[in-house]
Amino acid sequence: MRKNFIVRNLLSYFKNVYQRTTYANSTLKKQFLQFLPFLLASFITGFVAFLYSKIFTFSEKWSHEIFHQNKLYIFIITPLSFFISWFLVRTFAKYSAGSGIPQVMASVELSKPNTHYLVKRFLSLRIIIIKILASAVKVFGGGIAGREGPTIQIAGSIFVEIHKRLPKWWVPISEKNVMIAGAASGLAAAFNTPLGGIIFAIEELAKTHIKYIKSPLFVAVIIAGLTAQGFGGSYLYLGYPKTNYSGWLVFVGIFITAIVAGYFGSKMCSIIIAVMSFFEKFKKNYQQVFIVFFCGFFVATFIYFFGTEVMGSGKELMERLLFTSDKSVEWYLPFLRMNGLIATFSFGGAGGVFAPSLSSGASFGALIAQLLQLTGDNANLLILIGMTAFLTGVTRAPFTSAIIIFEMTDRHSIIFFLLLGAVLASLVCNFVTKRAFYDVLKEKYIEKALNQENIEKK
Repeated sequence: MRKNFIVRNLLSYFKNVYQRTTYANSTLKKQFLQFLPFLLASFITGFVAFLYSKIFTFSEKWSHEIFHQNKLYIFIITPLSFFISWFLVRTFAKYSAGSGIPQVMASVELSKPNTHYLVKRFLSLRIIIIKILASAVKVFGGGIAGREGPTIQIAGSIFVEIHKRLPKWWVPISEKNVMIAGAASGLAAAFNTPLGGIIFAIEELAKTHIKYIKSPLFVAVIIAGLTAQGFGGSYLYLGYPKTNYSGWLVFVGIFITAIVAGYFGSKMCSIIIAVMSFFEKFKKNYQQVFIVFFCGFFVATFIYFFGTEVMGSGKELMERLLFTSDKSVEWYLPFLRMNGLIATFSFGGAGGVFAPSLSSGASFGALIAQLLQLTGDNANLLILIGMTAFLTGVTRAPFTSAIIIFEMTDRHSIIFFLLLGAVLASLVCNFVTKRAFYDVLKEKYIEKALNQENIEKK
């Protein structure tokens, strides 16, 4: 009897161990299958983001070289480049126009069972190809555009393409989570700012609790960032500017810069929306072509008279202001860059507003530093505040803006000033317009996609 009792207990024990082990292995297998698509998509995103940055930088530098050879060339190259960018988008991928962030936001909103079929219009393999080509061509012509927003749409497209190709027996994965993780990894790879990517996903994209997406989100950001670093090396987008501020006047400058840059960032976006709405009234092909060439000549004129600092993403301008003793800017430079961005963005074609917004904000910070006679490290602080505030005015994402500037400069000592500047700018924006720039564009894209779908059904 005793022997049978011991045997039964041993058998029961081993049975329980076996069941727990089987359950653990099953759970581990399920988790592995859930994470594998994110790992693969993140690696591809990091590699594509690296290649795209090289193509974009080469195009921008090439345009500067051509300008220095003969300034008159710009009157041919700029309008022609704008036309090619517009033609590529219009002909092959209409929803690859502009930044790419509103398209990802629209995709996240449309990822419901009754509208998820529309996501393919915003995120696809074709979008990736046209986005890269059209934005590179635009910046080659001197267009004021960035690659960071486009990288987010490209990353979202990569993640969706991987998700779409999973076999039917695969563990179910939320398409919405896939797109959010993709967008975050794209921003992280573009700026080398993993925290910025995560905060962007939470602040701009995720409408659900972060606990439902945190694991794939973190994995995507880490792998994409490490892959981009693996190919391009470890770097900071803007290096290590000195910010050892001193004196009470710098605090006055922080408040003025945050308010001014935040106001003009938001105002610029309102003007872009108004100009785009005006251009949309012209439906005929020849009218649209005229608008494209008009914008091209408009930007070319600025470039011809004011030089390379009013063309491209503006990264060279930011580097000059932060890392040389020459921190002077003409009073009109921030306004020229704003007008150039309005013309470059509004007609169509591909290209983002992230980096151009940073350079516009930097020029506002430098200008206010001049007016207050602040130099050196004090001026650097106002330049960084201007970048944060202007980007906040554009994105209406104050924490994302502050964290991105913090990460791209590694300036821990000024994080609270960056947050203060972002919050002040966010408050000022509400007096300009209640609706965020990306939200307005997102709604336009959704409406356009639904209308197009109805027309095609008829």
